[in-house]
Amino acid sequence: MKLRSLSIIAALLCLATAAGAQDLKPVKDKESKLFGYQDKSKNWVIPPSFEAAKRFNNGYAVVEKGGLKGLIDPAGNWVLQPQYDNIGKYDKSGLCEVTVKNGKVRRHGLADQAGRLVMPPECVAVSVLRSESLIAAERDVEIPRVGMKPMWGLYDMQGNEIFEPQFTSSPSFYNGRGTARSAWNGLKGIISSDGETLLPFNNLAISSRYGGYEVLTSDFVREVWDSRMQKTEEFPLQGYVFPYDPAGDPVRAAAWHVGPVGHRFHRNNLKEARISSDWRSKGASCSDLRIDWGYDRFVRFEPVIDDGQHPGSMLEPNSGQYYTVKAVLCESDGTPVGDVSRWGWFEAECAEGVVYNAEGNGLWMAMRELNCPAIPTFSLELNDYRIINHDDVLTGLGLRSYELDRMYNPLNAADRYIEIIEGENLGITGRQERPAPDLRSMRVLDDAMRLPLFRQPFGMGQVVNCKTISSDAGLNIELSDRLVCPVIDKFDEPSYEIKGLEEIYWGPNNARTMWLSLESVRRDPKCTLDDLFNTDSYFVIVLNLYEEDGRFLRTLGVAPALDFAADGIYVFESLGIALLARTPDKYNNEKRSRRRWDADDFRGLKEERPFRQMTIPGVKRLPGALSSLKSAGESLQSHRGPHNHGNGYDRGGRPDSYKGTPGNGRSGQDIPPAMKKQRGNSRPNAR
Repeated sequence: MKLRSLSIIAALLCLATAAGAQDLKPVKDKESKLFGYQDKSKNWVIPPSFEAAKRFNNGYAVVEKGGLKGLIDPAGNWVLQPQYDNIGKYDKSGLCEVTVKNGKVRRHGLADQAGRLVMPPECVAVSVLRSESLIAAERDVEIPRVGMKPMWGLYDMQGNEIFEPQFTSSPSFYNGRGTARSAWNGLKGIISSDGETLLPFNNLAISSRYGGYEVLTSDFVREVWDSRMQKTEEFPLQGYVFPYDPAGDPVRAAAWHVGPVGHRFHRNNLKEARISSDWRSKGASCSDLRIDWGYDRFVRFEPVIDDGQHPGSMLEPNSGQYYTVKAVLCESDGTPVGDVSRWGWFEAECAEGVVYNAEGNGLWMAMRELNCPAIPTFSLELNDYRIINHDDVLTGLGLRSYELDRMYNPLNAADRYIEIIEGENLGITGRQERPAPDLRSMRVLDDAMRLPLFRQPFGMGQVVNCKTISSDAGLNIELSDRLVCPVIDKFDEPSYEIKGLEEIYWGPNNARTMWLSLESVRRDPKCTLDDLFNTDSYFVIVLNLYEEDGRFLRTLGVAPALDFAADGIYVFESLGIALLARTPDKYNNEKRSRRRWDADDFRGLKEERPFRQMTIPGVKRLPGALSSLKSAGESLQSHRGPHNHGNGYDRGGRPDSYKGTPGNGRSGQDIPPAMKKQRGNSRPNAR
């Protein structure tokens, strides 16, 4: 009872002091030109001795002396000595921010009402989290070979460290728990206000949900955690690929997707090569590599530290270590099978690809083209052939020195790690099974899917990018020779988004196929109206990619309607995609042009690709209706036939000798996969 009375008396004294201080006003003395404080009777309570002075606020006033600011109480006593460039107001937690300036650099700290520095003025930024009684401070951390870099840490109200500086920003707290992003790997986790890590830092996104959390992990698993931090739900996303691992190595991080490093090479675009030359040209005889490709396995090239300094090893100038390039065979989901070359180097590059020397025993040709024809042996003329200098990692891997230096900064390395995770799994939302139709629309869909356009598979070379210009004269169209899709992966719970461009891979046998299907949607005038079966339903057209054996792989795009159809060409303008039902010999008379490779992009996603230009007279935009799809599909039969490439290859780009090989075709090609699924023939998810 006595303690409570004393507390009340102390509070009343503070209020009285603060109230008295409000009566004091800063006044400039005419003779000394200095500031002091007078009461209401204009008597000097604090003699003029300051170069500048502000009004009292909550019992304290900021004054300036010797060009620096300090803090005084109503009696004129120094609470904070004049040694700061700026002093803020005391907040409800009893702390004020102080700032010192050294040239253009400002550093911040916090002081309490007793004049004690809770946080010394050496922080890049400070923030008081009053609801959690915590202080978040951004402080410099020394990093080898980089210097000082700022990171955020957490402290209690007395300045004691709870979490050392390790976050990219101030954690966001609610009810004693906070989400934070690690500066060391760029991933998010959940921490408590008392210093405990509740959820490790291996997540792409976290959002709160009914006192718990929804989480998207770095291996693309959706998780739900309740308010007691117990995991209640787990949904792994289909199609996840284990990414290239930088392993905390700046060289590995900097080298990802520079030249062949980190790309996926399959049986059709990684070949054993014998280089020959004469006085006129240089060429390569290519054949299948004698490794266990299985089905859809791929090889990754990765730089690693070379303790043995094998031939072709490359010096890293910053660390003095030597590196070599190994080749790792991986399953389709990125799981390593084993090293197929423990060391080697990139010996030469040309317009067609990069030549890799495997353990000094043989040469491999890593082709620039992702969808090379699946031919066991062939010959190439090599253009712009040049030897690669592999004395150091800069020339041997094609790195830029500034990019390598950036990877020594953990903040930049963390961003690169996230970039790798996203890049290796771009399009993962499209690999999830499409939603099942509702009962109301199922019968209409079953009837509509019998239209000829939905019973025709389209293979490699028949689904390409296009640009169109419609005019009164007809349709001007440019056709590419490949398919590159802009991808946006959107996650709602928790919110996360990935954007990028991806060239579609048609499989090691070039035999994957694309089928069209319909999905019902709510009434939307931009979508396709059912004017055939009189249901007044609306649909979108879905472009789905399937494996050779009929397994669903991914959705390539969703279009509201078919925009143009003429002469065996079907254009989805909103997607920039054209379907070609005509045989290639009909295209040969069209004008073709080829542009140069973009040297900064091994796969050439930024380059101008070969394309055909043509004008089809009299073509008008189709109405968005099922009847338009019916009439467009009726002309399909006249253009169907073997997709012959003219050199003994089938429509998938494989030699005729591949025909009939088990697993290289689809049984029941005339039955759309979407109809099979509706009839109960479910297929396993894509790997």
